[in-house]
Order: sequence, then C-alpha cells, then structure tokens
Amino acid sequence: MVLIKIESLSQKELEHIAVQEGVHDASSMSRDELIETLREIYEDESDDIQMGGEDNIQRKFVTWLTDYRGDGSELTSLPGVVDLPDLYNETSIHLLIKNATWLYCYWSVSNFDKEKFEAEYTSFRFMINVRLFDDDTLLDSYDIDISESDIEWNINVNTCALHAQVSLVLVADEKNKMTLVSSEVVDLVSIYWLNHKEEISGNEALLRRELSLLTNRDGLILPCESVESIVQSIREEENL
Repeated sequence: MVLIKIESLSQKELEHIAVQEGVHDASSMSRDELIETLREIYEDESDDIQMGGEDNIQRKFVTWLTDYRGDGSELTSLPGVVDLPDLYNETSIHLLIKNATWLYCYWSVSNFDKEKFEAEYTSFRFMINVRLFDDDTLLDSYDIDISESDIEWNINVNTCALHAQVSLVLVADEKNKMTLVSSEVVDLVSIYWLNHKEEISGNEALLRRELSLLTNRDGLILPCESVESIVQSIREEENL
C-alpha cells in the first residue's frame, strides 16, 4: 500500500494514481479536478465497504490516502521511484548492532571482482573475519566460513569488547588469503554485569535485578553464552 496525502502530491503523481484508479482522461484534468475526482472515488468506496458484501472485503479505504491495487509493474513510472537491485554492484561489507550480544553483517561482491577472481584463481572461496577489541587491545579474532550464496550473517558477541569490525576475505588456498573490504568499526553496547561480576555475585538484590530479564518463567537462564559463563563462574565461586 502506498500511503500519501493527496494534497501533497504533484500533478504528475496525481495523474499516475488517477490512471491506476481507472480515470482515463487524467492527463487533461487540472490538479484540483484530480484531487476532487480521487476524493469521490474513495468516498464511494467507503460507502460500499460500510454497506458490506463479500465483493468489497478486499477493497480498503484510507481517508485522503491512496491504496495502490495494481501488481506493481507500473509503480516505477512515479517520479523518483526506481527498482532497487537485489545486490549492489560493488564489493562491500556492513556491520550493524542488533542488541548487546548479537551483531548483524551483510555484504556483496561485484561481478567485476568475481570475474577477476575466476580468471586469476583456479578455485576460491570467501570467509568473514570478525575482530573484537578495546581501544588498543585485540581481544578476539576468528573466521566464519560462508558459501557463495550467503549474503548475511548473525554474529554472537561473548566478550567484554568495546568495538567490533568485520572483513570480507578471499581465500584461494591456505597460504593465499586477501582481505577484500572491511566494515566501519562499530561501538558495542556496554553490559554492566559483564564488567562487574564480583560486585553482582556479592549483592543478591543487584544480581536479581540484572538477571531477571534474562530468565524465563521457570527461573532458567535464556540461551546466551556470555550470561551462562557469568552464572557458571558465580556458582563455582560459591562452591569454593
């Protein structure tokens, strides 16, 4: 559904929508005439819906808005509307924060680069390198094998790192690896209890408050590697 205030549309946009609504002489109408005609169409449709009837179930009325009911084949004729490609013709990788313990990355490899790799190597594959670090210390770095059809990945963060970055790596063989492109460095969400384990383990009220939202109604910790490691360390200290 395309939801737009009719009064805010241009002449060309009004003409396009009017044609979709079956107004055949839209190109010869003035802007005011187009607005009035579209209002009448929607008001008539609203009356039909209020009267009921099975034939009207699929017809939606939105006050002063337009509901496009076509198959989408002509939407690109609207000013400024273009089809977005499934993949962009560039080699790039991007990293986003989903929450405190999960990241999301997506990438693309341009056809030009693929053809170049195919001509240069008998075989090759791609992998994602993940780097987690503080301001001046690398805390963790590991690789994720991906298939040629993969274009996105979810990444679990189970360290107290402050920053993260991912890179798209070309692997021709074990001795021939090349970083194609790297994402921007993103700042990770700081989790209080990851940096204050001793304080939390010695304060029952604080422990309950911090972990209450991470447990189910049976009191079990929700699946999360970093949370489970904290709870396990607290249990081991209590047993000692």
